[in-house]
Amino acid sequence: MEKSETIIEFTNDAVNAKLGEINAIISPYKLAYVHPAHDCLLLDRNARYMTKEQQARLDENIKRDGFLSQLPFGIRQQDGKFKIISGNHRIKSAIKAQLQSVLILYGDEADFDDQRQLAIQLSHNSISGQDDPVLLKALYLELDDLFLKAYTGINERELLDYKPLDLSTIGEKDIELSEIRFMFCEPNKEKIIRLLDALQYKTGLDEQSDSLAFLDVDWFIEVMSKVQKKYQIKNRSTALLKMCEIIEEVLSQ
Repeated sequence: MEKSETIIEFTNDAVNAKLGEINAIISPYKLAYVHPAHDCLLLDRNARYMTKEQQARLDENIKRDGFLSQLPFGIRQQDGKFKIISGNHRIKSAIKAQLQSVLILYGDEADFDDQRQLAIQLSHNSISGQDDPVLLKALYLELDDLFLKAYTGINERELLDYKPLDLSTIGEKDIELSEIRFMFCEPNKEKIIRLLDALQYKTGLDEQSDSLAFLDVDWFIEVMSKVQKKYQIKNRSTALLKMCEIIEEVLSQ
């Protein structure tokens, strides 16, 4: 066992020696070949999360591949270890897969203060995946610099307006109720209201009735699913807008 560890350490040193030539060119960002369990420090607070199924899939992929297809980003501490700012789930999977070495991108602690590290963490998280909105909001509010807030790519207005749903008043008698909500910017909202008014006129609905109340929910969802599939749309609000475009074309005829 000791012999195996010696070979791995030598291999890492040899790779890092070669990477040194590249690092001189790409500074302040650099590359390092590290042991995920021994050399990497995971974040104590990370707004990015994965479902159990997503993490299991990542574990399986990395175990099968034997390497990371995307580079984590870390900050090299004074003790030589790397605090992983982006890619914590990949490092976790690498540790579970018992990988002895992974390639990471990193910067030195002296070149990245705490504020910039936090901005990088949030910016990487905002590109893809899922965030815990409560923790994301708390982390975002720790940023003082307006430039760094902009750097994260987070929509501040939407984030600060977020309020957790209060489910305390929901009882068993409410379980049969169903509600579908769509979020639109103001111009699109006005467009949909105009279309619903047009539909109300065409169908002879009473002015005081709900314009969507006459729809069968199951049929509505089925039609929306067909639109999403046909036009390769994932977001339901976008799918509803597409449905409105189609209806407008029909009404114009």
